Amino acid sequence: MQKIMSTRIDESVLAMINRIAMEKNLSKKTIIEEAIKNFWQKINDEKDVDFFQNSFGAWKRDESTEETVRKSRLAFNRSMHRHHIEKS
Repeated sequence: MQKIMSTRIDESVLAMINRIAMEKNLSKKTIIEEAIKNFWQKINDEKDVDFFQNSFGAWKRDESTEETVRKSRLAFNRSMHRHHIEKS
């Protein structure tokens, strides 16, 4: 899905976009999208980003898997019991 974005940019940057669009027969949209993709790639390459290091880290827990499952089931069962009693 495409979205509309409005932003103020320097006149010289706009002139560059227009010049590239005319010389290379590309749309301004294509130029901006490619520039952003290239910028993103560049900054990620420079930082040597590890996706898993920056993700949620759900696997980094102080408790065991069994303890997490036990706590989750206990909370679920309490909730179900509470709703069962309220509706009876």
